[in-house]
Amino acid sequence: MKVRPYILSLLLILLCLLAACGRTTPNEATITMKEMAFQQSEITIKAGQPVALRLVNQDGYAHAFDMDEFDIHMSLAANETAELSFTPENPGRYLFYCSSPGHHAAGMVGTLIVEP
Repeated sequence: MKVRPYILSLLLILLCLLAACGRTTPNEATITMKEMAFQQSEITIKAGQPVALRLVNQDGYAHAFDMDEFDIHMSLAANETAELSFTPENPGRYLFYCSSPGHHAAGMVGTLIVEP
């Protein structure tokens, strides 16, 4: 049986589409901590998709990364880099902050914006 080239091409396209179904691309962002501030104080991501956050402490002293709504509380030593992942289900605006003593009060805060 001879298959026409356009039918074979159509079948290959359909197989690729089926293979991609159900996969979600993670939201990715880097948040740098430097001089008592988050250099990216506002991050926008999509709801219902995995989020991969890379946290980079560029200071010679410890910082923390906290988001109470997602129960995230991570300490970072001086010059440490860490990664975390989570999936926000609900759109909204969520505060993140540094819980190291005095850092939040000094303005080390930011906002995670989760869009529908």
